[in-house]
Amino acid sequence: MSTHFGLPSTFCLIIAILFLPVIAIVPADASQKPPKERPMDFALVHNGNCKEICVQWISAEGKITSETPKRFKSLLESLKGRKLPVVIQSYGGDVDAALSVGRMIRAAGLETAVGRTQLNECPMLEPRCVQKIVRDGWSEGEVRAGSAYCFSACPLALAGGKVRAAAANAYIGLHQITNGRKSAGYGTAGRRNLDAISTRSNPALKRMLSTYLEEMGVSSGDVFAMMGLATPEGIYHVGTAEALRSGLVTKVLSVSDEPGNVIYATNPHTSEDLME
Repeated sequence: MSTHFGLPSTFCLIIAILFLPVIAIVPADASQKPPKERPMDFALVHNGNCKEICVQWISAEGKITSETPKRFKSLLESLKGRKLPVVIQSYGGDVDAALSVGRMIRAAGLETAVGRTQLNECPMLEPRCVQKIVRDGWSEGEVRAGSAYCFSACPLALAGGKVRAAAANAYIGLHQITNGRKSAGYGTAGRRNLDAISTRSNPALKRMLSTYLEEMGVSSGDVFAMMGLATPEGIYHVGTAEALRSGLVTKVLSVSDEPGNVIYATNPHTSEDLME
């Protein structure tokens, strides 16, 4: 059985912390749920005119589920070895799936960043609307590092990046580790429904996470210490200095930075090659 943050599971970790064919990996029922409750989907996105200069990235947003690794694997296969940063924004989800995605990111040699994607022609209240995610090519939009968030299982996936970036005002949150019951869930963003949660410590989950974090070059001791500063119902917001010291983040971006690969037409591979 999978382990979740804020989702039904045996183990819950509460933490406060180019056109290519068939690129966007979007669940069929995604448009029927609120954005933060939709299963995580992946899309290739670019801004600008890629025949001259543009920024390109993999946008990953939504709730991490047991299906997320399979969707991410499909996207990686379609890239055929091309390397683009994974720009993540998520409230979290399935712990086992997050670890799997993180390991795939590391094996592929990709960078990660906490960032938010705004697709062209999407409404202000739904900046990454499902209707504008192109299933058989590239979506068009903008990306920003400022004010993006990464909670729950999200920082585990973020840890997979060989470089891990976030803006100084990004929200990375870590929770306590507990053994939750099946009815556990989030009330407001970043808060747990305590009536549905067992607050017993979970040593097995802690050992599993310690192994993973050290594998990714992140200090498990620092991460667990910050988790311990969170109240049972709350999150601990990780400061920039703490994120750098622990290794959760290895690069600090400005709030206006665009966390993506800048592509120039003068590159050895032309923009047409990269967009095929």
